[in-house]
Amino acid sequence: MEFSIRRVFKHGALADRLNVIRAGILGANDGIISVSGIVLGAMGASFSSNYLLMAGLAGMLAGACSMAGGEYISVRAQHDIQKNTVDQLIERVALPDNRSRQYLIQAYRKRGLSLATATTVADELMSKQGRQSEVDAEVASEYQLQVGHYLNPLHAAVTSFLSFIAGAIIPLVTMTTVPNPYKEVGTLVAMVVALGLNGFISSRSQVLSTKQTMVRNVVVGLLTTVITFGLGAIFHTSIGG
Repeated sequence: MEFSIRRVFKHGALADRLNVIRAGILGANDGIISVSGIVLGAMGASFSSNYLLMAGLAGMLAGACSMAGGEYISVRAQHDIQKNTVDQLIERVALPDNRSRQYLIQAYRKRGLSLATATTVADELMSKQGRQSEVDAEVASEYQLQVGHYLNPLHAAVTSFLSFIAGAIIPLVTMTTVPNPYKEVGTLVAMVVALGLNGFISSRSQVLSTKQTMVRNVVVGLLTTVITFGLGAIFHTSIGG
């Protein structure tokens, strides 16, 4: 029976949509924390407003590109593994019927089925449902995947890039608009609010505790920026001394 590989790439993927959401949430979170840390660290080193803006913009662009590149490489590797797995199954179902049947029987026997049950399952898959359903069933049961539902690395990369910039804009805008004596406090408050909001959004998109996610986001962000600010102050003192 002829098996067409077109069906593998025909449908949209729930896993890909979830991966895009993940990339967006992480990208925004990293943008908020990274640029806030850079800006506050530069403030700790007593940089001028122009240097603060330049440092923040450079950090935003570099971070966004780094996040996008990292997401692309990571998700591309997952995509290739998924596709290669299905390709191997496609090659296997192209074997003569008797060899394909024996392969199925052995596979289900290894998973704990009796010989009679494994034989019945193999015969059902091959005779009534056809080769396509044979691949569908094996991919779903053995690899927890769906044929044709592969992660898209470009979707994750673009989402991560844009969300990083969206998150980074918050501390940058705050730093440039808040009057000078209150820049540190204003940036810190903006970061806390943004991290809390991002934690709320991420908990809504997953089965997570809203309070726990928001608190974790804020605590990690504060810890990161406090350390960065302290290092900036130490650097300024050392240079000044």
